[in-house]
Amino acid sequence: MILTKQKYTINDLHKDMRVRVSQLSGILDTCMILLDTELLADNDVEGTLVYFGSGNTEEYTKWFQQEKAITPVFFDSAELEDGVVYDE
Repeated sequence: MILTKQKYTINDLHKDMRVRVSQLSGILDTCMILLDTELLADNDVEGTLVYFGSGNTEEYTKWFQQEKAITPVFFDSAELEDGVVYDE
């Protein structure tokens, strides 16, 4: 299967889909976990999306307590806003 460089929105996501971290960069303030990740030649990371949602759930916490290696992904809107200058 060939992955496109399409950027996803939260409404596009479903568990067990194969994604690149760069494709998730437009989804802010949502915790995402990738499993079976691999580093690609363009330094992007590709993996299987196994969780997306709040970081305050039991399911999210359980992913950090199991033995499989996971890749947490989170793009913080507050961090992005720090670099924004508004004209008055």
